[in-house]
Amino acid sequence: MVRRKEQSELELAEIKLETLVEKRNALNADAAVFREERDLLNAQRREIIDHVREIRARRGAALDELRAHKARRDDLQKKAKELIELKRRTRSKVQTSIRADLDRVRREVRQLEMSQQTSSLKLEEENDLLDEIRAKLRDLKDLEALHSEQDRIAREVNDIDASITEMFREADKNHEQVVRLSTEARAKREELAALMTQVTSVTAEADKKHEEYLKIRNRADEFHEKAVEMRTRVLATREAYRAENREARNMIRQQNLSVQRELLDERKLDSAAEEALRLLLAKGRVEIKG
Repeated sequence: MVRRKEQSELELAEIKLETLVEKRNALNADAAVFREERDLLNAQRREIIDHVREIRARRGAALDELRAHKARRDDLQKKAKELIELKRRTRSKVQTSIRADLDRVRREVRQLEMSQQTSSLKLEEENDLLDEIRAKLRDLKDLEALHSEQDRIAREVNDIDASITEMFREADKNHEQVVRLSTEARAKREELAALMTQVTSVTAEADKKHEEYLKIRNRADEFHEKAVEMRTRVLATREAYRAENREARNMIRQQNLSVQRELLDERKLDSAAEEALRLLLAKGRVEIKG
């Protein structure tokens, strides 16, 4: 009864050990699922972060280019405004009546020369006419010099106009780039904001999976510890059971040996009695009657 009781306890302990191991393995399997999901989410987060870095780099490059175009645009517009001011100051030096004065003086010179050639004048009158002609010629020379200067100024104004036009055209091109790059940078900023929201969401989900994984793994560790304790008890019970069996077998073997010795001693006694009887018969001390 004792042996059967201990064997039943061993069987129950082995069943409990198997149950604990199965629960531990099941929890480890569940934990592995959460761990895999967590790792996938973390990998997804790393991919998104890499994409974020790439977009930030492109946005930074676009902003650098934008600043360069903006600086170039502002510089061209400033220079164009300076040329406009220079044009205004230069044009203020031009007298619109010079051409008319020049034509008028030329006519007057021709008329005086014609009068000098065709009129019969006294010497004094002719000298006065010559003086007047020389004075008009000096005025004509001054007006021609002034007209030449005005032509030069006009050419400079035209050159300034062309430069102003070119600068404003170049400034407009740079402004178009500024607008394009600004739009691109704004789009990248919005894309980054969406990606960062996604990163936050994925990170939160990964953290939940990690917490669930830790919770299940801790429960699996508890069952593992219980299984280890139960395995120790099972092994101890098995060893006790084996020791008891060995002791029982030894007792049976000792008992068999004792019986064999006793039987051997009885055979020896019977043999000695027979030998003594034979000797007595031989000596005639004992007579067997029929």
